This record gives sequence, structure tokens and C-alpha cells, in this order.
Amino acid sequence: MEQKPIYDIFIVMEWDLHLIILIAVMLVTGMFGGYLNYLNDFDTLEKEEKTGKIRMKYILLGIGAAFLIPLFLKMIESNIISGQDNLDYLIFAGFCLVAAIFSRRFISSIGDKILEAAKNAQKVALESKINTENTQKALISAKERIEDVRLAVDIKTSESKKLNVSGAQTLERLKVLADSFVGRTSVPDYSQRIGLKAALGRKMGEIIIRNRLSKKEILQEPISEGLCVALAYAVQLGPESGDVSLLNQAAAHAKQLFTKHAILIAYDTLAGNNLIFQQEIGEVFRRLEEFKKGADHPLQLKIAETENILSLLE
Repeated sequence: MEQKPIYDIFIVMEWDLHLIILIAVMLVTGMFGGYLNYLNDFDTLEKEEKTGKIRMKYILLGIGAAFLIPLFLKMIESNIISGQDNLDYLIFAGFCLVAAIFSRRFISSIGDKILEAAKNAQKVALESKINTENTQKALISAKERIEDVRLAVDIKTSESKKLNVSGAQTLERLKVLADSFVGRTSVPDYSQRIGLKAALGRKMGEIIIRNRLSKKEILQEPISEGLCVALAYAVQLGPESGDVSLLNQAAAHAKQLFTKHAILIAYDTLAGNNLIFQQEIGEVFRRLEEFKKGADHPLQLKIAETENILSLLE
């Protein structure tokens, strides 16, 4: 069996002795300070009789307050407790004595500070969690936006290409996808859910653009959440004059945060192509105000971004 070096054993013994001294100091000063408090009423309740029970009460309070001194020193980032010379022990004993004499106030004060620190720590942890989630959402949104841009570029460079569907079949396929949008994308995981919504939105938008379906006729159907997403992606992939009024119509029926985000990007696309005119800006701003109700942090940021773009047009 391997033996510990003698030097390590002495270090352990020295630390144990230091700890024993600290405990002894806290016990003795706690009892003495509590007794002084009992005799001179430094921190006692008014109209208490001087009985043995009351004396023991303040002695115990003094001991309890003295044992809180290491916590207090840690809170003020003092290293006195780690010192092992005589002066450090005397200073430590002084802290314990003062805490014991004013035990009731000291214990209440330390308790309040600990509760406040716990609340602040909880608040910081919550803010950190929210910031992390918002950052994750922003990264996912940026990733999906890159895919949208890639598809838009592909459509522009191959305008003659059509999907292998036509006429009524094309519209019917689009309606089936739109009607199934909510059901097919309702999964618990956030990143997976956003990925499914974006992929299905791009697919519907591509069907509309490649097959030159009328966006106006699409919105003559019962407007579902899926059709709102389909129109938003169609505008992103192939912006045209007159799309603003169609987006406004879709915005009035949008319920999900993702749908509203997609519509905002479509507004940005139209603005970037100079397809939003002065007389249309006011109505768009009204739709943005409606989007602010119940918006999460990422959507709020996106609304502010779109408002800034529209302000430049004004």
C-alpha cells in the first residue's frame, strides 16, 4: 500500500489545526459575545426578563452569528480566514465577537443578503438562458435565410425550368401542402420545427414561382396558415409589383410567429426591389404594429429591422 509523503501529512495536520482553531474561536467568541449582549442589552428585545432561558437564548444566537462570519468574509472577498498568523486570528475573533454581540441584527442582515444574492443569481441565470435561446434562434433563422437566398438565385438562373406538375394538379398539390403545414411541422424540438417549416415554405414558394401560379388566385382560397407561408416564400423567391397588398392580406390571417417572420422577410424583399410605394407604406406599418402583439424577442428584433427599412423608403 502506497504511503503518503511525510510533507503531505504535515500539510493536512496543519490545515486541520487551523480549522480547529477557527472553530474554537467562533465557539468562544460566540458564547462570550452572546453573554455580553445578554448583560448589556446591545441587541436584545425590549422588556425581556433576565432568566437563565433568555441567557441561553442569546448565547446560542451569539454562537450562530459567529459561525456565519466565514460566510460573511467570503461575501466581502476577505482572505483573513486563510491567514494563520496571530494577527489574523485576532482580527477573525474580533469579527466573530461583534457578530455575536449584535447577533439578531447580524443574522437578519446576512439572511437578507443571501436571499438577495440568490434572487440576483436566478435572474442572471434566467437572462443568460434567454440570451442563449435568442442567439440559437437567430442562428437558425440566419441559416434558413441562406437557404432561401440560394433557392431564389437558383430560380432566377433557371426561370424556364418547371416542376413536373401542371394546371389544376399544381394548385391542388399546393393546397394539400398548405393544409398540412401546421400538422407536419408541429414537433417539440425548436430547431427541427423551424427547419421543417422553412423547408415546407420554400417548397410551396417554389411550386408557385416555377409554375407561375397567380398569387392573387391563391389567396382567394380559404386562407390557412400554410397559404400565408406559401405566399410569403413566393414573394421572397419572386417579388412582383402588387405583392404588397397580397402580403397585407396574408398578414391579417397570420397567427404563428414563424409565419409573421416569413412575411416580414417578404416585406424586406419587396423594399429591396423598390416594390413598396409611398401610398402603401402606412398600411404595412399598421400590419407591423399588429405583429408586435405577443411577439417574442427574435420577432421583435425583426419587426424593428423591417421598420427601419421602411423608414428609409419614407
